[in-house]
Amino acid sequence: MLSIVKKITIGKLTFVAVVCLVGMLNAQLRGGWEHLGSAHVDGRGDHDKIEVPGGSFTSLQMGVTNGSIGFERIVVHFRNGNEEVLPAAFVIRSGRRTPPIPLRGGAREISSVELWYAKGMYAQGKPRVDLFGKR
Repeated sequence: MLSIVKKITIGKLTFVAVVCLVGMLNAQLRGGWEHLGSAHVDGRGDHDKIEVPGGSFTSLQMGVTNGSIGFERIVVHFRNGNEEVLPAAFVIRSGRRTPPIPLRGGAREISSVELWYAKGMYAQGKPRVDLFGKR
């Protein structure tokens, strides 16, 4: 009986290790950028909040699909209660990403990122914004 429990435990640990390694390799292949969350822009509202699952990051980047998005304001909320307003007077076309946006003070633990964007009629449907972080 103990032998079966050991085999199952070793199998679970091996599975977890493989999943962690695959995740780390994927981040390295994407240039170290990790997907932190996403939001859909519906054209009626002008604000979304993306909760970040955790971790310290040195810079952020937004990617846009299914239409262009005009960003007006980006506020990063940190786990220590501080926040940083990032420069955001730009339009990102579908299939493109913003340049990397560095955070002041080096690596910081992010709790959420709020996005304000121009209201508009989106002919292609609901554009999606994906938030990426670099450690």
